[in-house]
Amino acid sequence: MQFLIVISVAFLASLLSSMSGAGAAMLTTPIWLSLGFPLPVVIASNQLNGAAWTPIAARNYLKGRTVDWALIRIMIFVGLAGAYVGTTIVRIADAHVLQRVIGVIIIALVVAVALNPALGRLEGRPLLSRRLTGGLAFPLGVYESFFGSGNGLFTSILLSKTRGMPLLTALGSYYVIAFFWNTFAVSVYSATGHADSSLMVPSTAGSVLGAYIGSRIGRRKGFDWVRGLFLTVGGALGVKLALGW
Repeated sequence: MQFLIVISVAFLASLLSSMSGAGAAMLTTPIWLSLGFPLPVVIASNQLNGAAWTPIAARNYLKGRTVDWALIRIMIFVGLAGAYVGTTIVRIADAHVLQRVIGVIIIALVVAVALNPALGRLEGRPLLSRRLTGGLAFPLGVYESFFGSGNGLFTSILLSKTRGMPLLTALGSYYVIAFFWNTFAVSVYSATGHADSSLMVPSTAGSVLGAYIGSRIGRRKGFDWVRGLFLTVGGALGVKLALGW
């Protein structure tokens, strides 16, 4: 029964996340904890799931699009330093306080997107250089490695606003970057003994299938569909984190 619960929840979480960028962990984390798995094991599993499904979603969103690989490389390496810091934070910081703060930030982002319907619809003029934008990947890497929900929202808005990327390209670029951050984080957690195959195997299988279907739907439906989910799921995530639910 646990196997079926895990694979089903992971499928639904990555299905929604791959279409909106809101993050699968907002759904999986409380459920895995309710099943009795320790928090470090839960986070390690979430990171493995992300490392498995993000390349699939990235391919579906970026196929046939112009990709800024130079910026992606900068963000990967800067974010890896942040990811290392994040794996430390999860062991010493009050995660509940951090999540409340992040929830408020996400709500602010959702409001900003709602008030700016043209953001990410078409390619725009870059406002910041690649180096400055890449430097902002450090806090994103920190957050990705210990919770990650909403990081697709943060990164997509960042790339759309600072580099003028269309939303779907920005979301696909985030999934490329997140693959490396997730892979690094899961290697750190696993090296410290927080790997549990009874959770990792079924959750990864469900995540890969959900992301494949979700990212294909998102690409086919286009900007308005993804933006609508972005606002709906992102708003729900922000409220949930801010209120500590």
